[in-house]
Amino acid sequence: MPVSHIRFHLDRLLAERSWRIPDLVKRSGVNKNTLYAMKKNAITRVDLRVLERICDALSCKLSDLMSYEPEGETHTKGLLFILSGPSGAGKNTLINALRDRYDLGLTFIPSFSTRPMRPGESNGNPYYFVSREEFMRMAERGEFLEYETIHGNLYGTHLLSYERALNEGRIIIKDIDVNGALNMKRVFGDRVILIYVRPTCLDDLEGRLHHRGDKEEDIRIRMQRLKYEESLSDQFDFLIFNDDVATATAELAHIIRTCTRKHA
Repeated sequence: MPVSHIRFHLDRLLAERSWRIPDLVKRSGVNKNTLYAMKKNAITRVDLRVLERICDALSCKLSDLMSYEPEGETHTKGLLFILSGPSGAGKNTLINALRDRYDLGLTFIPSFSTRPMRPGESNGNPYYFVSREEFMRMAERGEFLEYETIHGNLYGTHLLSYERALNEGRIIIKDIDVNGALNMKRVFGDRVILIYVRPTCLDDLEGRLHHRGDKEEDIRIRMQRLKYEESLSDQFDFLIFNDDVATATAELAHIIRTCTRKHA
């Protein structure tokens, strides 16, 4: 059957069991390349006996593993707008202003972080705050698309949440570190729009970090990373200078509306 008519749901079934592909290889005996291709929906034919072995290993029905999309039915794909840039650039400020002032039907999916919660934040805004021990357990279960240490704290992007939201046709907005942003582009391709945010004068960043109450050592570490972040900015699709929140928010809204219309 043509791949455009069949959709496998192996990613969801594995996540529900906290399994990874090697776990399913051991339990089913199915070739790992076949399983990876099914997980990515990048395979044209799968023998029925192979499907039955996978279902037996997962203790699921064939209808749980795959679904059929009739010919002519379109599958809406969402868009993911990622804001990235140096600390103090105002990425979260822009996202909050955008959600308050514009009705664009945006979805926000928090990442997981081990950093301490700041005044005015809550669990899920702007991150799910977890202990380092819980974070590493999630990483060992393969729940993160990517994770890394930034300024001494762990940050992770929850893969399944983004896959589901994009496949449901949602328009997502998110701020992620520059490395995570470029990694998301590699995984999801043209469904990801990268937006680099910075002030016109980079010297303003240190003052912003002091103003929001960051510790001196944290500020030093963040400023040391600035040159690296700037070196990757030319790989982004758009650049926003955030010198005035209202102006920058309006520009961000225009980018989202334009890209969404082109994608429709």
